[in-house]
Amino acid sequence: MKTNDLAKASMVILFAASTSFGAGFGLYQGSAAGNADSTYGTAKGGEPGSMYLNPAAITTVPGTQIQLGLITVAPGITYEGNSVYTGEKLSQDADDKVWPIPHAYVTHQLNDDWWIGLGMYTRFGLGAEYDEDWFGRYNIYDVSIQSFNIGPMVAWKAADWISLSAGLSVQYFDITLKQKIDAAGLSGMRKANDPAFSPLDVDQELCADGVGVGVDLGVMMTPVEKVNIGVGYHSQIKQDLDGEAKYAKPAPIAAAVPMLFNNTGIEGEVTLPDMVMSAITYDVTDKLTVGLGLTYTAWSTYDELRIKFDSLGAVGMKEKASEKDWDDAFRYAAGMTYKLDDAITLRASYTYDESPMNDSHLDYIVPGDNRHIMAVGAGYAMEDWVFDVFYFYEIVEDQEIAMNVPAGIQPSEAVDGFAHSLGFSVTRKF
Repeated sequence: MKTNDLAKASMVILFAASTSFGAGFGLYQGSAAGNADSTYGTAKGGEPGSMYLNPAAITTVPGTQIQLGLITVAPGITYEGNSVYTGEKLSQDADDKVWPIPHAYVTHQLNDDWWIGLGMYTRFGLGAEYDEDWFGRYNIYDVSIQSFNIGPMVAWKAADWISLSAGLSVQYFDITLKQKIDAAGLSGMRKANDPAFSPLDVDQELCADGVGVGVDLGVMMTPVEKVNIGVGYHSQIKQDLDGEAKYAKPAPIAAAVPMLFNNTGIEGEVTLPDMVMSAITYDVTDKLTVGLGLTYTAWSTYDELRIKFDSLGAVGMKEKASEKDWDDAFRYAAGMTYKLDDAITLRASYTYDESPMNDSHLDYIVPGDNRHIMAVGAGYAMEDWVFDVFYFYEIVEDQEIAMNVPAGIQPSEAVDGFAHSLGFSVTRKF
């Protein structure tokens, strides 16, 4: 994804959390049951929200069903470092926030062979807020992306043992990235990007939005009795982004360089990576199903972050770029679903989420390294209603960040990263 816009940097953050919900900036959960055990939803379906994982799963949902739900994420992380100039110890916690992520799905069975569905959800997200005077402010102090996907689809039950599906995913982005510019350092009045306080910092806010369209495909199979296999493919989505760079500058800077740090338009393009979500499950008994899942995300599309400015009056140049060179990455999941009785279903899973980030090009936009996610959930069915809840705890591995003073990065480490996530889904059957 050749990122032509700093807004694109922002894109690296959807409305999720002060620390990323998934490694990189991915979101991989679209319903309460899917968060608790994604392997079951991918390979066996059973609820409208399974279309988030595998569109072919809607052939397991009889009649007409509507599902609404909300996921909340409460993350945290700490950055510790040292000033490259004074050796002073530095520390900053991300601001405490709870981030909401809604989802909604509708499925309808046309006949014994055909289904249609519509999903509203998001697949990528991250948000971060820090004090405006923190030591990494010249890299970032606030970033957020609000996004919304609408995915209509159609599924065909080709035979008793196989279903196929295809659909579209229309995606909207609204992106904001805030950072400080060290005007005193640029003018030679002090050392560049010194984390110490400066009254001459210029505030930069980059905002952009765009709409893109992708393709969703799915297959669900029962090749032998008790074994189910599911694969969902979610294509790249290219975004052409347009927006504005806004600046607030102290009076001495405005007087000294009136031709710089002036509001201007920005533009660029961004391509979000392909995802392949797959799982295999085995029905140990009529009540117990165990599964393994593998998700591939083609993060290597994110090789560069580039911004184009409409005017030189922003930062004195027409464009800026920084290397990312991310790697493709995998998520490995093991799950279990147990039907206690006709009304109550229990779920649990563990997921290991690889970080795609290149150690040579780390920054403060996407915090933390590989992730470990432990999840539990439960469902309760009552006549035409189903209620699902889940909770998971995410542990983010510590990550050392090499010094990159021109990018506003001191020698530092992201430590003690975590996230609590709690959510629910309500399904109505008609």
